Amino acid sequence: WLYFAVLLTLTFYVASELSGSYARSDNSFSNAPFFIAVMSLVFGTMGLLIGAALAGDAAARDAQTQLDPLLYTAPVSKLAYLGGRFFAAFGLYAVLLLSVPLGLLLAELAGNPALLGPFRPAAYVAPYLFLVVPNGFVATAVLFWMAALSRRATTSYLGGVVLVAACAFSWSWVASAWGQWELAKLLDPLGANVLREGLMTWTPVERSTRLIGLGGTLLWNRVLWIVIALGVLALTHSRFPFAHHTVGASRYRVSRRSERI
Repeated sequence: WLYFAVLLTLTFYVASELSGSYARSDNSFSNAPFFIAVMSLVFGTMGLLIGAALAGDAAARDAQTQLDPLLYTAPVSKLAYLGGRFFAAFGLYAVLLLSVPLGLLLAELAGNPALLGPFRPAAYVAPYLFLVVPNGFVATAVLFWMAALSRRATTSYLGGVVLVAACAFSWSWVASAWGQWELAKLLDPLGANVLREGLMTWTPVERSTRLIGLGGTLLWNRVLWIVIALGVLALTHSRFPFAHHTVGASRYRVSRRSERI
């Protein structure tokens, strides 16, 4: 709940501050669907810190608290164990990310009525379903994978850095430097390049009225990265040692061997 409150407050405050200036500079509405989609992506990406905390704790808590010997002897399969941990982390993360559209909606209600356009619930639902939740699934898979195999919750934060770096690489190099826009939109794990292209090619009227739809390159981007996320989860299942961690035992054997020498 603390995570939810922090992300909600941050989304509301920043969106309230930026919506008016965006409407005046872009000659569009302060609650334009495009503005809502961009803000949803921005704050959904900031929520990676929350996702890292949830996925890292779910994947590595048993090993770090040394409860793994007890749990691994329970009548639970590795698939059920990892699947339960992953989907619990992702489900909770998806619920916490509801604070993003809620904060944007509150910012609209508190905004300048003269700059507001028609209220369209789909303008808040579509970015959440097509951008925020798929990004949350991909992020949770990567963060969970890194924490589960390393048995360290803090390693999951490195996964967040990797995702943001991949987005920045596709933006700065593939799209801007090489001019390969279609490839950049596919390689971007967060879908930011799709919105960036809309910023450059859509008219102010389109940005004020056109909803973010699951079609074209965005659809193929979502399919590609969800498949990659499923592959990461399959790799996690195959490489995860469903047994007591024996690092301590190995060190003990090395110590005993040194004593004999």
